Amino acid sequence: MNLASLSIKRPTFIFSILVMVIIIGLMFMDRMQVRMMPDVEFPYVRVSITYPGAGPEEIENRVSNRVENAMSSISGLKHISSVSQDGISNTFAEFDLAKDPEIALQEVKDKIAEIRRAFPDDIDEPVVQKIDPEARPIMTISLKADLAPKELYDFADEYYRKELLRVDGISSIWMAGGTRREVQVAVDRNKLNQYDTTLSAVSNSIKNNSMNIPIGRISIGDNDVSFRSMGEYRTVDDIKQVVVNFHGNEVPVSVGDVATVQDTIMERYTLGRIDLKENGKVIREQTLLFRIFKQSKANEVNISNAVLKKVNELNARYKGAKGDPLLTVVTDNAKVIRDNIDDVKETIYIGILLAVIVVYFFLGSWRSTLITALALPNSLIGAFIFMYLFDFSINVISLMSLSLAVGLLIDDAIVVRENIYRHYEEGEEPDVAAQKGTDEVSLAVIATTSSVIAVFLPVGFLSGIIGQFFKEFGLTVVFAMLISVLDALTIAPMLSAYIIPSHKKEAPKLKGKTLTSLTKISESISKVIRLLTVVWFEKFLQKILNFYEKIIKIIINNKIKVLLTTVLIFALSLPLFFFIPRSFMPESESGEFRISVETAPDASLAKTNAVCIQIEDAIMAMPEVEFAVVSIGNNSKELNIADIYVRLVKDNKRKLTTEAVKTNIRAQLAQTLDKSVIISLNDSGTSFGGNQKPFSLLIFGRDTKQLSAIADSLIAQFKNIPGLVDLSTNFRSGKPEYQIDINPKKAKDFGVNSVVAGAELRAMVEGNLPAVYRTNGLEYDIRVNLKADQRDITDSFNSLYVFNMNNKRIKLSRVATLKQEAGPTKIYRRDRIRYIEISGNLSKGATLGVIQKATEKILLESKTNPQNAALWNNITYQYGGNVEEMQNLGKNIQTAVMLSVIFIFIVLASLYESVITPLTIMISLPLAVVGGLIALFVTHGALDMFTMIGLIMLLGIVAKNSIILVDYIQQLMRRGKSVNEAVIEAGKVRLRPILMTSFALAAGMLPTALALSEVGKFRQSMGIVIIGGIISSTILTLLIIPAIFEYMNSFRLWTRKKLGRTEARKIDKELDQEAKNDN
Repeated sequence: MNLASLSIKRPTFIFSILVMVIIIGLMFMDRMQVRMMPDVEFPYVRVSITYPGAGPEEIENRVSNRVENAMSSISGLKHISSVSQDGISNTFAEFDLAKDPEIALQEVKDKIAEIRRAFPDDIDEPVVQKIDPEARPIMTISLKADLAPKELYDFADEYYRKELLRVDGISSIWMAGGTRREVQVAVDRNKLNQYDTTLSAVSNSIKNNSMNIPIGRISIGDNDVSFRSMGEYRTVDDIKQVVVNFHGNEVPVSVGDVATVQDTIMERYTLGRIDLKENGKVIREQTLLFRIFKQSKANEVNISNAVLKKVNELNARYKGAKGDPLLTVVTDNAKVIRDNIDDVKETIYIGILLAVIVVYFFLGSWRSTLITALALPNSLIGAFIFMYLFDFSINVISLMSLSLAVGLLIDDAIVVRENIYRHYEEGEEPDVAAQKGTDEVSLAVIATTSSVIAVFLPVGFLSGIIGQFFKEFGLTVVFAMLISVLDALTIAPMLSAYIIPSHKKEAPKLKGKTLTSLTKISESISKVIRLLTVVWFEKFLQKILNFYEKIIKIIINNKIKVLLTTVLIFALSLPLFFFIPRSFMPESESGEFRISVETAPDASLAKTNAVCIQIEDAIMAMPEVEFAVVSIGNNSKELNIADIYVRLVKDNKRKLTTEAVKTNIRAQLAQTLDKSVIISLNDSGTSFGGNQKPFSLLIFGRDTKQLSAIADSLIAQFKNIPGLVDLSTNFRSGKPEYQIDINPKKAKDFGVNSVVAGAELRAMVEGNLPAVYRTNGLEYDIRVNLKADQRDITDSFNSLYVFNMNNKRIKLSRVATLKQEAGPTKIYRRDRIRYIEISGNLSKGATLGVIQKATEKILLESKTNPQNAALWNNITYQYGGNVEEMQNLGKNIQTAVMLSVIFIFIVLASLYESVITPLTIMISLPLAVVGGLIALFVTHGALDMFTMIGLIMLLGIVAKNSIILVDYIQQLMRRGKSVNEAVIEAGKVRLRPILMTSFALAAGMLPTALALSEVGKFRQSMGIVIIGGIISSTILTLLIIPAIFEYMNSFRLWTRKKLGRTEARKIDKELDQEAKNDN
């Protein structure tokens, strides 16, 4: 008993399984997480070490180098890189994807612990943590309240930030636009000299009088008694009373005698605001921004939902509080994710509808259409069971695979139902037609499904990062196809046997005038609908069938010409490979983007703010812009950095695309901004590439000046490459740095300790944080430094004093000299060697492959130029970013194609117990690329990640058409027909299901190819290449199989004869007997 027989004899059992699959599938689908892309955990570990006051080179030598050396011996380490900048070292370890992130984290922690003593004493404790390499804020929330700055910050920190941090999945929240309360002790240098004391002495005195000290505990009788000295500052004025020393050994000198103590706020390092439009006017609102970062494995949509709920709770809780605080979510990456998910769902729904309409036109029966269409919900919903069990998520990639599979999933049901329908039209009863029709095509259905699985299975096991992302793509299609073939071999015959009316039974006659009238009306409506749809289409299809029968006869008489013509068409299409540009990722349109702004390294916050206002005025003047969120400065205290998030109005309310708006902004800002300002218009950070620029070139060498000279030379030439925009390097000439060079000999002669002297100088400029001031349960730093107008020690260098080991004042100029240097603001290293990165974006229509060729030509000319020999000495370079991934993609796709072809052959050879039959079927595989390449060329598309996957998918489609045709030719030959007779009849009989499956597949892909929304353009190229490939492969397969089948069959017989075997195999005899029995 086969599956068809079981389903016909036990329909209740099959129906129960169907219901169970749908219920479980829906239940699991509801439990799955929703993401933009598949959940890939990258084994990245970051070591952050703060060394206050140290410059980039000192950070590199004393911190970053030591961390790199310690981590380099860890197994599985792929790359190690570091960024050394003022006051902080960040070292990143990238491990092989096979490395367990938790193990990698622990091994890095162990290595850092081993070298902890080798670091300078005054570093902060190293922070070691797993990170997302594309870490970025996933949400921004604004807080508006009518409060003083220090009240606003405390309120935001205590009542909002800490509440938001409780949301599961949030790793950190950085507040921009606010500043914390701080007690500042501004010391007068002249008073220090007058009272013969130092800043260090002031700091130590404040520190030594700032704490409650536990004294101990004793037992007194039956009681246990604790003792504590209470020394904390109760008021700010208490700090003024702290004694620093005794002047002349008699007069106490207090802090208030040498300094001014103020309860104020910290120096402002950030600004935040929102630009809105109301009644045609731009409103600029200053605000405090919460920038939310997620944990590496956290789900953005879940976090967004939880944060939105928490925001509503907090707004309700503090409604009417002092200052009328109000939280507003202004940016949310989950919005783009939801838009993309909704767009893919829409393409699936529309694709299903179009595929069902195609089936109705071909079968001309609502019953047959219903039976066939049921394969779609069964397979799609059933696939979620396996997706859930394999810990997949609902994301753009997995849903896109289902949208592509719509046509494939219905194909099996089409083939089965069409064959059952043919037997039914020949007069057989529904149950007999269902059994015979299914049995006749069972092998073909299994073979076609197996060939598709053989194509997609390798895609699910590609290597590297590409493989991690496309694992869900390939395996989701495999899951859905497995269910579809079971549906085709069970549900389709079962429903056909019981829903289709018997030839023996007459239709029941309705009694009563009303019922008779309703019947006539419904019959009339049905006739009109059929006349407008299937009647004319059936006549048209019959003409195509008759025409194709004539074509086959011509082909049989002109086999060589047909084969040569097909080969010529294929050969002429191959040069298109060289004319179609290559890229890694297609252009994405999301209705939002970010503008990163970088002013000169020495720019103040006010200077950067002025530049941002200039940019904001330009973008807010555009009618396509809805609002902008501006964040100036960052948590590394870089005042020359800003980020502007731009949201456009909905795509149906504007004429320009996102890329067109970005192009206009670039052109306008290029004319108005100072040349020293570096801007970059980047995606919002929710796409596959995250916030990384697509073009990246890394130049390696030991000498930063040499690297900078090469980078500047290359950028000047790269700017002439069409399509390469927003060019910049990560190298910035340093802010002016004054170095106080202490002469070791002179310091020894005067008894000056260089470390003590350095600490005193640091206190003058940066200040010390010797203690905290506690009030109302909160702690605030007490900062000790010179008065604001005395901190520029370059003007007063000759009047500065430091103390020697005998506490005697020594003029600083007697032991040190002052000199000005300019080094890099940041030092970048990769695999323990310095590098400079040149990065850039691509303008609309530009492709990465073309850009890479142009840059490679410039690099070659520069390196081979004899005048540049010294410049390029000991310099190497490599591409990074999407260029590197594009190269890996090409290798992965080649592997996938090779494995797909091998797997298809193995599957077909196993099913047909033949080597020649699979070759006959696979002879048409190269034809898959013809239409795809032509479609890409005509639509000015590019060979990217998605189009290449589409080309691989075409291999399975071509194989399906060939199998349907070749399988039936063999069946007819077993029934006694000659080769030519079998080819003609098989072509005529199988043309309908071949056209039906091809049209259904094309219809299912049509919404993707049309890109029904702006976000849909990201996937458009895949739909175009698949539809083009379907058209060409269907036509060429219908031509080449009739032409080549006789040759391949003759070759099969010849090889058996040469091997001394009989013409008929044992399995052929068994199948021939079955065919005679069926007849």
